Amino acid sequence: MAPLRPVLLDRRALPKVWGGRALDEVLGMSLAPVDEPIGETWEVYDRPDGSSGLRGMDASLADWMTSSRTEVLGRGVQPGPGGRFPLLLKFIDARDELSIQVHPGPAQAAEHGDGPKSEAWVVLAAGPRARIVRGFRDGVTRSDVVQAIADGSLADLLHSFTPKVGDVIPVPAGVVHAIGPDVVVFEVQQNSDLTFRLWDWGRPRELHVESALRALSFDPPPPVRSAGDEPELEATLLETPDFRVRRLALDRPATVGTEGVFKLLTVVEGMAALGWRSGGEHPPIPVRRGDTVLVPAAVDAVYVSPIGRVAFLVTDPGGRL
Repeated sequence: MAPLRPVLLDRRALPKVWGGRALDEVLGMSLAPVDEPIGETWEVYDRPDGSSGLRGMDASLADWMTSSRTEVLGRGVQPGPGGRFPLLLKFIDARDELSIQVHPGPAQAAEHGDGPKSEAWVVLAAGPRARIVRGFRDGVTRSDVVQAIADGSLADLLHSFTPKVGDVIPVPAGVVHAIGPDVVVFEVQQNSDLTFRLWDWGRPRELHVESALRALSFDPPPPVRSAGDEPELEATLLETPDFRVRRLALDRPATVGTEGVFKLLTVVEGMAALGWRSGGEHPPIPVRRGDTVLVPAAVDAVYVSPIGRVAFLVTDPGGRL
């Protein structure tokens, strides 16, 4: 098999009742069909019903995970359920509110044949109505939640706040949450698709109250980090046992090493060309806002040549060793 190399990943766009068209504006995506509300795009995924296509190759991320798992992930990096890629990356356009929901931890997720789901968001856009729900107000108990679900007052128990562009918001498994309205985020999560809805603002969608109540944690969630108006050129935004996210902004050529583990480079501003040691066999990869490149662990480093200024969110396995 040919040596692994950096590769652009194809996305999956998903229409949602709460979605809109902000990803076109914020990230220049031009998503089709143009008359549908797109709620999220999966930028990196490896699920039983599909896996990221490797652009320019007749192969998928799942194929690489089957044939070259260690070379993709890095020695000691644990895969996700079923030997799949351990993370799932998304962009989310919450024009309207997402449901009030919670994700399960390991034991409950295993009962459903999937993995646990802790996640985090980096806020890319926030409009005048912007809102995030995360956790409960102080002193709320499980019995309070049960009663509020019965009488329709659950929203009164939730902690919410107005997000700002650059906020980094961790959401561990068990934390009740909702995004929106009027927010666009970059999301990194464990590779799982388990969501239990407690309430959906009166929309006629299925709820999962019993499972959600089992999953709920009443511990205070980790603090929100604000990147500020002028974020550092290089900064660690978040580090958890399952993933790490850094921000890298460049206006001159730079080298990004893999440190022996995979790197996911997601462009959130500008354009660049990414090269690597290929003996002249492969030309540099042009990347633009919205693109995600997988750099396998077997590649020592990539060489970034910005066209003007470029900013990446760099995701890797962090403590998942």
